[in-house]
Amino acid sequence: MKALKLTRLQMVNLLYSLKGIHEENPISLLKYSVNDPTLNVLYHESVPNFIRRYERKKTKKEYGLSTNEIVDLGNLCELTSFKSTAIQNWIKRDIKELIGQPELGKKYSIDQAAILLIVRDLKSVYDFESIRSILTSLFNTLSDRSDDLINPLKFYEAYATILEKINDLNVSSIRYKRIEENIEEEADSVRNTFPVLSDSQWEQVRGTLILVVLAVLSSHIQRRAHLYFQEQFPGKEETQ
Repeated sequence: MKALKLTRLQMVNLLYSLKGIHEENPISLLKYSVNDPTLNVLYHESVPNFIRRYERKKTKKEYGLSTNEIVDLGNLCELTSFKSTAIQNWIKRDIKELIGQPELGKKYSIDQAAILLIVRDLKSVYDFESIRSILTSLFNTLSDRSDDLINPLKFYEAYATILEKINDLNVSSIRYKRIEENIEEEADSVRNTFPVLSDSQWEQVRGTLILVVLAVLSSHIQRRAHLYFQEQFPGKEETQ
């Protein structure tokens, strides 16, 4: 059975649904992403069990996530690989101050999960010292939301939107314009999504959006190279 894989923009909608503020439930959103009316998504092996549990809830409020559930959620994202041990290390050590304590009892909030998804996108290019510098300039600590420049999920949505538009570019448009220019233009197009930001604050967010999008594209190209190697030389291991 083919694995379910979501674009980052589809993941954004799923996160909003798990937060209890999307008009569609998670299973419906997964069904739309597959675009196969004959497939029973509810029983698809790629669908995490916690999504099935959420589906049975009568009251749809924000769903708190364990670290293992965040891993399952992250692995639904296209060309993304999450490991439980890595997430544990990030939370306990590498980005401890950024994530903070679980916000929903013993479970992590959707905003905290969004930060971990962003960290995973950055990790393929940047070290943790750089990642901390990048993200603390936007989010600071989740325990004090008053000094956040931008909401983590809104930031994730913004660069997911840019990536979706970049993916829609045809070959000829990329041939005659540098990819960076296309990304900059698409970043400018989401400016009105953040009307409360001053021009100087927007410039900070804009620059970070661009570097995250470049990191994701770089990660995708690297991942595709690994997959082609495995297809071309089955059974052989890559050396660094």
